[in-house]
Amino acid sequence: MMLFLRIVRSDEEKDICGCNRPYEPYHTHKRFESSDSKWTMFDHTVPVTKPAHGMLPSGGLYARIALDTHEGKVEKLLLEYWKIPKPRLIMSILGGQKYFKLSDRLESNFINGIIDVALNSDAWLITNGYNVGIVQLVGEAINKIKLTHPKYLITAIAICKWGSAKDVDELTKSDNGIENNINDQEEHVNQRSRGERDLDMNHTHYLMLDDGTVRYYNIGDYRTKLCAYIGKLHHYIEYPIPIVTIVVEGGRQTIEDVYHDLKANIPVIIIDVKFDDINRYADTVYEIEEVVNVTQIEKYSTGTSNPVAAKSSKSRKNSKQFELTLDKSEKQLEQLFLKYREQLKESLRMIITHDDEKQKKKQNTTQSTEKDSKMEKKLIKALNYIMYCLQPAVRSGINIFSLNSDDKLSDTIFRTRQQLFKKKENEEQDKMELNQRRSKRNPNIDDKIHQSRIYQDVKKIDDIAQRSQLLELAMDWDCIEVARELILENSLNNILKKDEIFLKALTKGLPAFVYEFLKLGISPSKIFFPNETFINEKNRYEKFIGRLYTNEKVNADSTHLSMFIDSISDSKEKSITSTDDLNTILGKIIGDYMSDLYFRSADQEKDYRIAWGLEKEDYEADQDHHRDTKAKRSMTREDREKAQDYIMRDLFIWSILVNHVGIAKVLLAYLKYRICAALIATKILKKYHSKAIYGDLKDNYKKDANYFEQYAIACITQCEKNDSEQACQIVLQRIELYGYVSCLQVASDAEDKLFIATPCCVQSMNNIWYDKILPNESRKLNSVLLFIGIISFGLLSPFILTYRKLATRSVSKPLEQSLDDAGIDYSDPYSLEYPHFTKNPLIDQYMNRVKNFHQALAAFYCFFLLLFSYVLLFEFQPPTNERPSIHWTEILTIIFVTCMLIEEIHYLVYLDNMTFLGKSTRYFGNLFKVMTAVGFILFYIGLILRFTSTNTEDEFTAARVVMAFDLEIWYLRSLSFIIAMSFLGPHLVAIGKMLQDLFFFMCIIFIVMTGYGVTSRSMVYYPNADKFNDTKIITTFDGRSIFRQIIYPVYYLMYGEFHNELTDLDTYPDAGWSIATHVLLAIQMLFVNILLTNLLIAMFSKRFDQVYEDTKNIWHSQQYSFTYEYFKRSPFFPPISFIVDTYHLCRTIVFSIRRACWKKPADCPARVFEIIPKTKKLIKDWHEFEGATTYEYAHTEAKGSKSTSIKSNQDANFDNTENLKDSNVTKNASNKLTTNLQQMQDDLTKLSQSSEESVRQMQNNLAQLNQSLEEIKLKLSSNT
Repeated sequence: MMLFLRIVRSDEEKDICGCNRPYEPYHTHKRFESSDSKWTMFDHTVPVTKPAHGMLPSGGLYARIALDTHEGKVEKLLLEYWKIPKPRLIMSILGGQKYFKLSDRLESNFINGIIDVALNSDAWLITNGYNVGIVQLVGEAINKIKLTHPKYLITAIAICKWGSAKDVDELTKSDNGIENNINDQEEHVNQRSRGERDLDMNHTHYLMLDDGTVRYYNIGDYRTKLCAYIGKLHHYIEYPIPIVTIVVEGGRQTIEDVYHDLKANIPVIIIDVKFDDINRYADTVYEIEEVVNVTQIEKYSTGTSNPVAAKSSKSRKNSKQFELTLDKSEKQLEQLFLKYREQLKESLRMIITHDDEKQKKKQNTTQSTEKDSKMEKKLIKALNYIMYCLQPAVRSGINIFSLNSDDKLSDTIFRTRQQLFKKKENEEQDKMELNQRRSKRNPNIDDKIHQSRIYQDVKKIDDIAQRSQLLELAMDWDCIEVARELILENSLNNILKKDEIFLKALTKGLPAFVYEFLKLGISPSKIFFPNETFINEKNRYEKFIGRLYTNEKVNADSTHLSMFIDSISDSKEKSITSTDDLNTILGKIIGDYMSDLYFRSADQEKDYRIAWGLEKEDYEADQDHHRDTKAKRSMTREDREKAQDYIMRDLFIWSILVNHVGIAKVLLAYLKYRICAALIATKILKKYHSKAIYGDLKDNYKKDANYFEQYAIACITQCEKNDSEQACQIVLQRIELYGYVSCLQVASDAEDKLFIATPCCVQSMNNIWYDKILPNESRKLNSVLLFIGIISFGLLSPFILTYRKLATRSVSKPLEQSLDDAGIDYSDPYSLEYPHFTKNPLIDQYMNRVKNFHQALAAFYCFFLLLFSYVLLFEFQPPTNERPSIHWTEILTIIFVTCMLIEEIHYLVYLDNMTFLGKSTRYFGNLFKVMTAVGFILFYIGLILRFTSTNTEDEFTAARVVMAFDLEIWYLRSLSFIIAMSFLGPHLVAIGKMLQDLFFFMCIIFIVMTGYGVTSRSMVYYPNADKFNDTKIITTFDGRSIFRQIIYPVYYLMYGEFHNELTDLDTYPDAGWSIATHVLLAIQMLFVNILLTNLLIAMFSKRFDQVYEDTKNIWHSQQYSFTYEYFKRSPFFPPISFIVDTYHLCRTIVFSIRRACWKKPADCPARVFEIIPKTKKLIKDWHEFEGATTYEYAHTEAKGSKSTSIKSNQDANFDNTENLKDSNVTKNASNKLTTNLQQMQDDLTKLSQSSEESVRQMQNNLAQLNQSLEEIKLKLSSNT
């Protein structure tokens, strides 16, 4: 701080000292008075060794320091004493001292831009600290961040004048009172308000500069020098910190500040809000640029009339602007702007007069003349500053940013910084060339080459280091366009630590950067599987899990991943530490039908697949492998491709699990099997959606799931356009990369009805259903022939049906099997010719076609229902002496049910799920399967009762009742076959949905009926049972009497059945209980029979309409379930199917015991609902076909992806209101436009109809006229 020492009389006001304090009474105790005409800090003050410092009431730290304090001491105060983190950006915000108000939208845009940049780059915000103008808006934004997001920290440093802060002594007294006692009289000098401002109390730190004056705002270029020093702009060892100055509104002082910043190579961005006259500086720059012809200035600055520039132009091929400074080249600047000097002065006069307008009103004529002279000097000074700033060599450091534009403030800041960086590089190169020319020694060619190489190497190292630093800053701001243009320049060779940069882009959710890095050739497999760890290490996923599945990502609020993680401890924070954790999570989210994806080593992966029968064991390869166990083998080309495929898949699944959807869109463009990956994403997001309670996150899950479903639909549509047959095979292909699942399998589990309803998937299901029979046999013209084949048990099918044709091949080349017969093989012609049953090819062909016909059709169910019904109606009798045994039809029924039970067990065991719990959950998740299980249970219970309760007819009735209910369930079970019918299947879904509404209705009915039943019976029957002649009235307390007296009669009232209800009431019409019950009955009938019944009808109608809109999609989903079930079943009907099912069950049990006890492989030939290719060539052809046809669409979507986490959370709060208004305005405009277009269309239609009617009427009139003329002619001819 500075202590006043000498008095200097002011020329303007004799009673005011040069320090702006009144002479009386403040300086009466001073020892002497100075004779100097001008007051200066160096001559008239002395420093105090113990400056004031501490904490303000708002919590901000402050320090009172001298205006000439060295910048190094201030840097040490900030970084070491106050412990402020070192910034990666220093952003100064300048503005005028005028109170103004921006519009809400512009204020929000400006605040969002500033806060975004500050939060995403650990920036320092530097202002003058006064609670006025743009600084006030910044302070309000900082305060809002403190209140809404306390975990975010914004460093805001105020550089202000101690003597200009209002009530500064009061603010600092509670903290340090030593310096306040120096001049107690200063408390009474606060009467003059001019030159004082309130401090904004939302800043975190305050540097209060003191030069001994009061109520003087000017701090010279101290802010500029401090920023330049901290930013290391003139340091040749450390890399500079980016610095930028943002100007919003301002006057003469702002022009001077901009001049100082540009002179120190600090770029300036002027915010143009286009709002009234508040942004005077931006308007002035616009006006000046319109006045000055910049092309002429550039020509002049590089032409021969400028000797310095001319000399530079001769020595260089590309001419560049030469900077003219005010201290050395002021005359040249004046000459440069000579033609426009007066116009520039007029443009600046508004700013100067605006600042001194209030002061000028208080002056007399003499003072006004003196002030005009001083104002002219100020104008000339400001003009010189402007000329310096607008010369072509300096003008590149100024950018004007409009808040009304769609550009981002961060892009403008970064582009300005990079342009200045390029300019500085060119200047250093020019300076080096100039020094070489001026040197006396003329080096030879070898020395020049050596010096040039050394310089290029050093420059390249520095350039790469600084580019890497700037790239990280660009990633923090998500400035991909600027980074691509000015940093990357289509190469990653000029970037350090590419791996860390790529990891940062992933974890921060920057899809544009991830796409750019992948496009430029970065290899994720080399990052996560370095040094051949993919095939040789025991924990190859250690780096992947450790860097990406951090606790912060797993437990983030933006994802529900933590809800699927089992935690042993009671702590809320969950973690993923191993590949087993990832496999468990995917099993819970996607389903246990997917095999494990993550393995610690290649050996573990191979053992797992052999154990589950996914791969066949190669004994020779295993022996070679065990022989070379200790020796590390090198990766082959196939290993490298496999590692790349694995890591891209793993990154995609990670991005979906942590809800980085933008990253997932980018990774899809570089994935194999994009369709399956997109469907897996829909499954994960829908699972998250089911766990989310409410809010935007839940809505975003649903929106993103729909996006990936549409993505898969677009991809399969592109494939179908090129080759429909191959597209059908792709959706059914078993994909090893994603745990041996198929696209259709994942889509069904994720309930992606729109994808299943695509023509390609529908055709695939038809191909499976008809197998080797051509699907066109489903047409009505061939339905008769198909029915004949069914009733002939397939014996006539080879003669009347059309089968798929064999592929054309060479006679000498044998037919090879391309698809595994354990899966779907309808497209493989091998099974049409093989196996050979006889040596006669015609007989072999006939036998194979009969076999294929049976594989294409399901068993009959109607015969079983008719047989069971016949038995229960006519042959289900207790054994007697005349008929001691049961009828043969009942025996056949028992055999049928037992065969069906074995068939259901076979279906349950052979479901795709890998665990028994998963199989059971999937099986009993189907309502019809639950009915089937109940049907079996009731049947065998009835069968037991049939043989145990036969003594009397009453005992046998129990067996008959159980069997009757069982038959009812079997009839209801037959509704599942309606699924195969397109015109009836969706109605079955509507019935299922209506059951939910019916349950709700039954709850209300039960409450209402119980209330009426208990109330009415308590008034009528129970107290007056002896008054009625009805002997059926029983008032005992037991369940049967309660149901008979209360529940049953009241229930039938709903159908209009009153029985004795009204008769009993009319027996005693004058009784009070009779009258009350009449009223209650009327209300009951009105409420139940009219209101609730119509409510039920309305609910059913609404539910049916909802289902009807999605009829086609629902039916195709049911078609898939039906096709899947009967593909898994035996092609034969009971009792023949009993043999096949028993064989497969025994085989499964044997292989399960072998795998559990002796670690032998599982049953490889187990039938799966997938196409299993047997050759790698076929697999390659399929994924290359899919990749080529979907390439353009995938990369288009990747380029359009946006960041998911770079935008700070407070943006939603700032933009919510305005976005809502904008959306409402847009919606209203859209609705209005739609209405107008509809009205125009209706008018045109009416006009067209009226014109057609007019033409038609004219034609009729002409026809009548012609007819009349003909009649006249005939009459005339007859008369003649």
